[in-house]
Amino acid sequence: MADLALVTANKVEIVESLEQMTLPTDEAVSPGQVARIAAATGKFTKGNASSAAEAAIYGIATGGVANVAGIPVTAIKKGVLDGYDLSGLDYGDPVYLSVTDGALTDTTPGAYGEDILVGKVVPGTSTTLGTAYDKLLLVDL
Repeated sequence: MADLALVTANKVEIVESLEQMTLPTDEAVSPGQVARIAAATGKFTKGNASSAAEAAIYGIATGGVANVAGIPVTAIKKGVLDGYDLSGLDYGDPVYLSVTDGALTDTTPGAYGEDILVGKVVPGTSTTLGTAYDKLLLVDL
């Protein structure tokens, strides 16, 4: 199981947003990390697959400032994102919630946690016209 990294640290590009929400954070939630709504505060906090409560995620954080708590962050629930290193995956491969706080992974956590499908790898043309397809993340929660 390998957690997905960003190609450029703390930067995610929104290719398409179909459903999103902006909320303040309980803790630092950086761009590219998985966000859930904390039941006690109604603010975003990082989610993970370690338990059903932690795995009740809303979406992927795209805005905000890395490592700063309390500021508003926008999270995409349904849409297409660019910025993850998906080079080791094929088009159509699933992407899951990781047991690592705020992270995505390329395999199910299995016995280590909840199996939450976050999205899949899709082709996209966010690069210069005429070049090869990019691998993008289709988020569908």
